[in-house]
Formats: sequence, structure tokens, C-alpha cells
Amino acid sequence: MTYLDTGCFVKLYYPEPDSAKVVAAIQGKPVCYSPLHELEFVNALQLKVFFKGATAAQVTAARALVEADLKSGVLVSGDGAWKDIVQEAVKLAEQHTDKLGCRSLDILHCAAAKVLAATEFVSTDGRQKKLAAAMGLNLVAI
Repeated sequence: MTYLDTGCFVKLYYPEPDSAKVVAAIQGKPVCYSPLHELEFVNALQLKVFFKGATAAQVTAARALVEADLKSGVLVSGDGAWKDIVQEAVKLAEQHTDKLGCRSLDILHCAAAKVLAATEFVSTDGRQKKLAAAMGLNLVAI
């Protein structure tokens, strides 16, 4: 299973620079979907509307694509793992933040990837990639 950080997840469902690279990276692979993805995806799309980078209709269409992929199994929900993700995130913060300068969301994404047993981690965020590498996650370049 592949884990996408929010920036890459948005690129999968809303056209942005590097969207084609993200699509190529996950082609034919199941993708992890956590409550963090749900929140950050909705917020990212609403910010696009706020800044006039998207319309309400485009947001509705993007969200419908996510729902379709959840139903078809392309996205694999990790809803029940939230408590485990937070517990793992606390451990990662204790082990890595003083060395890598991790932000909470970086840690939550990496913890989710670990708890959801992702075999690949896709991110364009430098801090997330450093933490993922320190944890031994398999990084996929975009």
C-alpha cells in the first residue's frame, strides 16, 4: 500500500503541477486513507475556493472522486487506527523532533504510514521525507 502526504493526495484528485507524477507513482496500487487525509483534503480544497483557485463545483467533483475510490477499494480507509496513529506519533516526536525539527503534521503523516503498514511513502515535503527516511519508510521520488 502507498501512503501520500496531503500535498500529493490533493494532486491525485485536483489538477496541480506534478499531478501526473503522483498518478504515475501510485498506478495500480492501493492508497492509504486516514482521517488526517479527509480533514486536510477538505481544508485544502476550501482554501482553493477562498483564494479563487477553485470553484465549489470543482471541489464537489474532487470529493466525489475520493468517495468513488473509497467505494472501489483504490483508497483503503484507516479510520479505526486513529488512536494507534496518535500513539505512534508521540513516540516519533520523542525520537526524532529534537534532531529533525519535525512539525506535528509531518509526524502524524509518517505515523499513519507506519500504522497503516504502507510499503511506500510519497511526499514532496522535505521534513516529512527526512523523518520517513529516519524511520526506514520506502520513499518514492516525485
